[in-house]
Amino acid sequence: MQDSDNRSNDLDRRGAMKVAGAAITAAAFPTAGVALAQSTGRDAAVPPSLERRDARISENSIGLTHKRATTNGITLHYVTVGRGPVVLCMHGWPQNHREFSPVMKRLSDRYTFIAPDLRGFADSDKPYDGYEPKTIATDMLGLIEAEGARRFHILSHDLGGPPSVALAYLASDRALSLATIETPFFGLSFPHYVDPRVTYWHLGMHMNMDITRFLVEGREDRYLRHFFRDFAYNPEAISEEEVQFYVMQMQQPGNFRASLNHYGYIPQMAEQTKELTRSKLDVPMLAWGGRRSFGDHCFESANAIATRAQGGVIEECGHWVFEEKPDFIVQQLGEFWSRNA
Repeated sequence: MQDSDNRSNDLDRRGAMKVAGAAITAAAFPTAGVALAQSTGRDAAVPPSLERRDARISENSIGLTHKRATTNGITLHYVTVGRGPVVLCMHGWPQNHREFSPVMKRLSDRYTFIAPDLRGFADSDKPYDGYEPKTIATDMLGLIEAEGARRFHILSHDLGGPPSVALAYLASDRALSLATIETPFFGLSFPHYVDPRVTYWHLGMHMNMDITRFLVEGREDRYLRHFFRDFAYNPEAISEEEVQFYVMQMQQPGNFRASLNHYGYIPQMAEQTKELTRSKLDVPMLAWGGRRSFGDHCFESANAIATRAQGGVIEECGHWVFEEKPDFIVQQLGEFWSRNA
């Protein structure tokens, strides 16, 4: 871990043009200490170009089953694959269930993955309200019931993180673990905490949904390409084919408008997180952030709210952890889930 001055300088260096990132460090469980890792395990042996190519996995090669379920008054599209303990996946913006493909491909022989398109995204319903963390957590509980699962792990990325925290609190007797990857934490208060809205320009812009739609609609390709390239350590981590897939998604009727609600509800997100975290979360928690993106914000926040937290900062990584460092994050998740079976 860095001292307080280094943490402050880290935030300054990331500046306003960085988005919620991903982090990789080695940390002993259950201690809070964390050590920065330059490379580890398979990362050290796999050339970056091959790792990137391997991360670009088509859904057809994974054997996903597509489903729909009505939950909490809306219909969600989701995919399932694998066998073994259940892992519920909650994606971020501007992606969908597809972002978890590198993890599902590598671990579906040991785990059953349930990966929805959250409300407001892709092929799920796009209501005009209900984007608070507790409401989305209730969506997920209905999905878990539809699949007949009793206990489950939770895996989240980006703005899927705040509702995943709410889910861990609301279902603490059923959640085996919570892994938050490149997640912004709003509404917390601890030494050196910085609200992500201070650091990342796009959060405030996206909260003003009408202006954002006016400026971006019709230019989704250029706008999303900016995020996928500039918020990565390696600008080619996400292929142009993948970029175009998410552009197509954002151009579906209602998708851009509805997905921006995940930003428009940040004030409510902060209030609900503040309320929930008045007591410590007694669900084992894993938090990684990318050095180029959120850095140590993710682990420091997890350590502040959970009784058992591990994780750290991923070197040479930005916001898109599953695509940028698939082997590392799969190794970390596999070890974390096996310890909390």
